[in-house]
Amino acid sequence: MDIDRWGPRPVYEQVAEAIAGEITAHLRPGERLPAEDALAARFAVNRHTLRHAVDHLVARGWLERRRGLGTFVCDRPLDYPLHSQTRFSETIDAIGQGHSHGTRLVRLATQAADAEVAGVLGLRPGNTVWRIDTLREIDARPATVITHWLPLEPLPELGLRYRGGSLHACLRDAYGFAPRRSWTRVAAQLPTAEEAALLLAPRQLPLLRLRTLNRDGEAGIALEYAVARTRSDRLELRIEH
Repeated sequence: MDIDRWGPRPVYEQVAEAIAGEITAHLRPGERLPAEDALAARFAVNRHTLRHAVDHLVARGWLERRRGLGTFVCDRPLDYPLHSQTRFSETIDAIGQGHSHGTRLVRLATQAADAEVAGVLGLRPGNTVWRIDTLREIDARPATVITHWLPLEPLPELGLRYRGGSLHACLRDAYGFAPRRSWTRVAAQLPTAEEAALLLAPRQLPLLRLRTLNRDGEAGIALEYAVARTRSDRLELRIEH
């Protein structure tokens, strides 16, 4: 691709487009991009322009910088079906293609429910609830961070019984509950500093924000309010009707 240095389009955008074309034609997900010096020489631009082009592709989810290792081609987002029985670990297993998954416990504590949490769970503001933060990984790379709020009374000793892994499996095995998704609301947001650090995401990469209410399948009680912040370059939601 010839770079038009005098036209209306910024040079870095043209370089980014050329790199994206090479990625599509020649590179596979997980491959490392050539060194910035080599790319700058190839397109006859300075390193500042080349870095701007790479930043542009990082923000769009084409590339990922790994500290101390270089810049790598991102995987295409996984097709992630969203329905009333969606479970993270089971869904990744069903996708197949050798993808691994894991859940890391980030935080577990009790706190007073604010107006939003109390309203969703049918509690009074200020009632004590469990708060659990988990980080979900796909192929040992962070994909989504989830904050879960659960009512205290029907889940005694949850802080002792849950130590990571599938929270819903814990609710089923330890308490006999069968969580079922009641509704999900989807929006977009930019990551906070903490979210960006947990997800290893650039601050300019939009996250998918999913707010979900899960009820017990039999009793119908509000069991879990969850807010997931998901890297938009890792998962593509498929909402099934």
